[in-house]
Amino acid sequence: RFSRLSRHMSTLTSASPMPTDAPASFAPPKSATAINPNDAQRLADFLRPGGVLCITGAGISTESGIPDYRGPNGSYSKGHVPMQHMEFMTQEEKRKRYWARSLIGYRYFYSRKPNTAHFDLAALQKAHFVRGLITQNVDTLHTQAGSSSVIDLHGANDTVACQSCGATEKRNKYQSNVESLNSEWVSANLAASKSQVESRDIRADGDAHLSQDDFRLFQVPACTECGGVMMPTVVFFGGSIPKATKDLARSFISDASRLLVLGSSCEVGSIFHLIKGSLKSGNKQGHELAIVNMGPTRLERDIPALVHGHLKIEAGCSDSLRAACDLLGVTSQ
Repeated sequence: RFSRLSRHMSTLTSASPMPTDAPASFAPPKSATAINPNDAQRLADFLRPGGVLCITGAGISTESGIPDYRGPNGSYSKGHVPMQHMEFMTQEEKRKRYWARSLIGYRYFYSRKPNTAHFDLAALQKAHFVRGLITQNVDTLHTQAGSSSVIDLHGANDTVACQSCGATEKRNKYQSNVESLNSEWVSANLAASKSQVESRDIRADGDAHLSQDDFRLFQVPACTECGGVMMPTVVFFGGSIPKATKDLARSFISDASRLLVLGSSCEVGSIFHLIKGSLKSGNKQGHELAIVNMGPTRLERDIPALVHGHLKIEAGCSDSLRAACDLLGVTSQ
């Protein structure tokens, strides 16, 4: 159940007027993410018996330059209102806005690379301290870093699928089609001038804020097989995780010796209820849970009795995993 084929990312098309430069990191400053020696030792001791399942959130990818939702530099702090599933499916104007914004947002999102936390997790897995991963992120950076047995709980942003016939297409190819179909609109609205680059606002999960608000002339390619609506293979807010994915995630949690939450506040119901269900059923005890996160989590706020005895470390994911790897004698690239 812990086997999974590696995902191979296709190459970006070389020619594009879309700028991809942006802040190198949305992570807190290093002075705020450092882990103290006692916490590093406790994390290493937690990992040492092996069989650990890691549950990761947006906080693990901020050092790759991908903003989170709830952090100080996150999307919500900038007034970001995520696209809802039913909005995308039923409102053509919202779909046009989504794909127009993606011409900047996704180009940047796709250019991001794994950071040291992703590589250290892959190394811990190869050394048999980590058994598998459940990630709430849609960036596929764990797979790119070499991790296996990864469940992308909320899907992956590198593919689009028809909502009628199920036909799929690599997102890079689809994005190129969007760009080609709207070359005049792009020239008129998204010229890669200095002022445009400075004014853009990268958001979570391949989105970006645009000053433009008129998308009437923007065109969205339909499914080439049946003419249906094409949508990224991610779980939008208000959407549902496939039952097979949830069942597999429950089995990962049940089979693991302990759980390590990394860079997640666990506010999203899907992951909160998976962890809560394991604790409530007695499959896991509080002392078999560790959390590495900057700030409080929903687990500690809403179910304090169930997580009693857990290990909590207020530090950055990269700092924490690197320190634990050093103590465990694990090296990564």
